[in-house]
Amino acid sequence: MALLEVKNLHVSYGSINALRGINFEVNEGEIVTLIGANGAGKSTTMNTIMGLLRPKMGEILYQGEDISHEDSSTIVKHGITLAPEGRLIFPRMTVLENLQMGAYTVSKEVMKENMEESFKLFPVLKERLSQIAGTLSGGEQQMLAVARALMSKSKLLMLDEPSLGLAPLLIREIFDLIKRINQIGTTILLVEQNARMALNISDRGYVLETGIIRLSGKGSDLAKDPKVVAAYLGNLD
Repeated sequence: MALLEVKNLHVSYGSINALRGINFEVNEGEIVTLIGANGAGKSTTMNTIMGLLRPKMGEILYQGEDISHEDSSTIVKHGITLAPEGRLIFPRMTVLENLQMGAYTVSKEVMKENMEESFKLFPVLKERLSQIAGTLSGGEQQMLAVARALMSKSKLLMLDEPSLGLAPLLIREIFDLIKRINQIGTTILLVEQNARMALNISDRGYVLETGIIRLSGKGSDLAKDPKVVAAYLGNLD
């Protein structure tokens, strides 16, 4: 049984059909990537899994249980968290307060344990605990967004465009951190415009086009697929 199964998912914004019957799954321990152009439905997929949007039709099964109509706070308690596109940290709060906001579903003891784990992954955040989050660099803000999502002891971490707006060196650092988070036991569903780097660290991938999954396969295979190369990766030199 897959950790997450999305079955025949339809989501609409008024008369606009954003997702048109997509199907995919994420197995425990995997990194799975969704790639596609802007407007393909990637963020809509993440937000629907997270309970921020309601499906028009279809099912979202987590550990075999249908969560497609549960609210976001319940979904977080199940062990699913989202680091959203644009980071969306609380800019006027400190780093510590942001991390505490991510731990509202767990006990103080678990929060302390999770914070120590986050500091191992993101030591710079420990140095910045009392700093106002909005004054962090772009890379540090992204690290904070990911660390905040991990504070509730997530089993499935969803990352929406984690490299957006970052310099190339910071992008490599973020992808290295994604691999480390996965290696310590967190399953990851990744949405990323940097398709080549995302597929290279992924077990499997899916290609979304205007609300429909057009291609799927191993990350390494998709990275070499001529259609994917032409549409999303550019030259391979």
